Amino acid sequence: MTANHSDLTTFALKPLHSPLRWVVVGCGHIGRRHMEHISKHPQTQLVGMVDVLPASECGAAQFAEIPFYQSVEELLERGGETFDVASICVPNGLHYPIALELIKAGKSLLIEKPAVLHPDEGEELIALAKAHGCHLYSVLQNRFTPVSAWLHQVIKEKRLGKLYQIELQCLWNRDERYYLPRRWHGDLELDGGTLFTQYSHFLDLLIWCFGMPEVQGGSFYNYNHQTMVDFEDSGVVQLTFPQDTTGLLTYSTAVYGTNCGVRLTVLGERGCIVLDGPFMNQLTHCVIDGYDRPDLGESEPGNAYGAYSGSAQNHHFVIDHTARALLGDPTAQAVEIEDALRVVRLIRNIYQHNPYLS
Repeated sequence: MTANHSDLTTFALKPLHSPLRWVVVGCGHIGRRHMEHISKHPQTQLVGMVDVLPASECGAAQFAEIPFYQSVEELLERGGETFDVASICVPNGLHYPIALELIKAGKSLLIEKPAVLHPDEGEELIALAKAHGCHLYSVLQNRFTPVSAWLHQVIKEKRLGKLYQIELQCLWNRDERYYLPRRWHGDLELDGGTLFTQYSHFLDLLIWCFGMPEVQGGSFYNYNHQTMVDFEDSGVVQLTFPQDTTGLLTYSTAVYGTNCGVRLTVLGERGCIVLDGPFMNQLTHCVIDGYDRPDLGESEPGNAYGAYSGSAQNHHFVIDHTARALLGDPTAQAVEIEDALRVVRLIRNIYQHNPYLS
């Protein structure tokens, strides 16, 4: 249960200066990606790493000269004055308690997706950040894929006229190679569910482009993960977007062998758009009245994790835009924590219909 911070005084955001002194909490696949881009950016300096595993087991040998801590408590005790910003790249269920501790210490944060697992946790973090003058950003890197940015602009310009129907289909493989041996993936308290860990990026794109939908109902299944996860592996969800646009979300991690892909279809009175590909990174159909199909170029490749793959390798954009936002650049397109919290609210609204989580 989170605390009530409605009586907290709000302070001005703390001014930050280049180079931003940055630590990474959690040195797994994604944490190492943060470290790589922080260390290369001209306005950021990697000054610390935190992980419960010993440094020798974190796969970060190229950062051997960077101070290493085995807990946030140790970081704050020994290196609390040495950094301004922290990336939180730990299991989902640990985002909230670690963010709470760092905000209380006056640190600005970049929190990996999902920012939190419960809306009230996010609201508490926002209130505390305001009270301590801290900046809060999150990672929703698919916004930087060229076709996603293009879709957002096309919808903003109302080129399709009234929208009739929006369908999102997410079909990825996550089998025993991903979930076993059981660590945190698949654990209800640390993972949160399939939509949080696998598909929150795509739900963000729905909200970003079309507005927050209402959840009309859903059906949920666990086809072949009964011994691997505490929740569903598949679902079909009925949505209604603003202006009574019909929506449908279908998703699964029960795909055999390898990812099938992610497909978005948008049907409107003056056009139809289909985005497809491994992570919805290709424009495969574009017929719009009075509009020529654009050449959007290539997206970044997907994140590769051995036997499975994920969304686009856009973390260099995330670090760049977050750094620029922290330094006061008004053109930066960093993702505010409030946007990340909308994704959490949508997933929780969907999961109210999910018997696996009741």
